[in-house]
Amino acid sequence: MENLSDILRRAVSNRPSRPADTTVHDRPNRLDAGKCSICNGAGWLTTSVPVGHPDFGQVHPCECQESDSNGARRSEALERYSRLGILRESTFAAVNRDGPSGEIASTRAFVAVLDAAVRYAEDPVGWFTITGPSGAGKTHLAAAIVNRQIDLGNPALLITAADLLDYLRAGFDNDHEEPSFGDMFEQVRSAPFLALDDFPVNPTTSWGQDRLLQLLAHRHSVRLPTVITVRGSLDQADDFLRTRLDTADGFAKLHSLGRAINAAMRKLGEIPAAMADRMTFDSFRTDGGGMFTPEQAAAFVGAHAYVNRWAQAERPNGWLMLMGPYGVGKTHLAVAAAVVRRDRGDDVYFSTVANLLDHLRAAYSPDSVVAHADLLMRISSAQLLVLDDMGAERNTPFAEDKLFQIVNHRYEERLPTVITTSNRLS
Repeated sequence: MENLSDILRRAVSNRPSRPADTTVHDRPNRLDAGKCSICNGAGWLTTSVPVGHPDFGQVHPCECQESDSNGARRSEALERYSRLGILRESTFAAVNRDGPSGEIASTRAFVAVLDAAVRYAEDPVGWFTITGPSGAGKTHLAAAIVNRQIDLGNPALLITAADLLDYLRAGFDNDHEEPSFGDMFEQVRSAPFLALDDFPVNPTTSWGQDRLLQLLAHRHSVRLPTVITVRGSLDQADDFLRTRLDTADGFAKLHSLGRAINAAMRKLGEIPAAMADRMTFDSFRTDGGGMFTPEQAAAFVGAHAYVNRWAQAERPNGWLMLMGPYGVGKTHLAVAAAVVRRDRGDDVYFSTVANLLDHLRAAYSPDSVVAHADLLMRISSAQLLVLDDMGAERNTPFAEDKLFQIVNHRYEERLPTVITTSNRLS
């Protein structure tokens, strides 16, 4: 494991074509029974061909639909198959482009994913994965894609991962009037279009994990269009999952809605109002209030200009390490830079290192309104993190471990970070 000082020192110095139609239609593609003796009410049939055949996964209207001149029966069958329920109203037309939170940074992420979802819904080739916190709009976008497919006359299924697993478990204990586990699993994994909502990065049981990964492996190997929503991020996902949800060849693309910041968590990372008002670039005195020598004042003029340029850039590049004795203005410059980025819509987290560690410890409590893992990820992934007064905290294994996790993650992801310290790196 690399030493924290080494990381800090290095950081601051440096679509397939669509197959033709076929006339072999002998397997109903359904999730519930209906009246038609051919398709069981689904309205269409899948082709009876082996995996790997060009027509595998393709669907075709049943004879019962061909006699339906106004298309009402087909539309009804599509809606029933989709399992959308009340989500039938979750369309792109109903989307608020400001996003659920209405915050600038979240809105930017939401609009980017929304526009990508609209394009995908018109020509759904490959996989479309959406990550983000609860309430970020993942399910709405997934449902909107499915609704667009229905409007285009294409069968599409939306189901939550938890419901799917319950659905599959029920197949083990049937009275021979319901489909078996194998039948149900085949229906879902070979659905011509599947939206799998709320996919768990870490399923609670190995059985559930095996079934879900089995499902994804099959759909990935036969290239069936799939939408997947994941609560949170893929940081804790295993390599199998990550390499299938975001592929170099562009077949699977990952879209992030960012991470929600609840009120309690935002409070922890806020820049105190008094500091934000007082510590600006304009109010910074490069002469140290008359206490600096001409050489020291010249150094602070340079530091002030550099930090100001860094903060005013379209996107800050690299890390800033502000070192010096107490009282010379390190925190002042760090806060000034953080306020500039905050006012430009960036997600900024500001804290002294000592307070940050206290908050992480407290988040372990079952009574905490902020989960430890969520807080750690919030800190590690903020668009700008300001760690004030590093080195003043107690040097404990907990402190070293958490600071290493945060600093290492931000270094590997190249996320802008400002650190102030009164200690030189040894």
